[in-house]
Amino acid sequence: MNPEGVPILIDTNIWSRHFKRENKGVSALLEAGRAVTHPYVVAELALGGLRDRATTLAALAALPELPVAELHEVRQLIELQKLYTEGVGLVDAHLIASLIIVETPTELWTDDEGLARVAQKLGFLAKAPFVV
Repeated sequence: MNPEGVPILIDTNIWSRHFKRENKGVSALLEAGRAVTHPYVVAELALGGLRDRATTLAALAALPELPVAELHEVRQLIELQKLYTEGVGLVDAHLIASLIIVETPTELWTDDEGLARVAQKLGFLAKAPFVV
């Protein structure tokens, strides 16, 4: 499901652990230019205790960024896909909506159970390890 070159949206939980202890998959995606982000993921990370905060946030801000869906689009997605029973939050629903509206097919790397289940169902779930 991860052909070479497919961009990967890395979820907050994966980044958080990577900043504490290097994740070779994250590093490989960064080196290959395949890591993309979302402004809500960066905002969630900004709420945490980041080492070398300014540099880390600047590096994240420099990554290619997915478009942000309008709230009415996210609400429509919630109803159409019945996300209200899937154990995802508003930021998760925004990530899924962004994966739908982005022009370049992009996958999501997460280990959040609810979000992974929805991403799998919709065909966006990335599987590590990544071929780079």
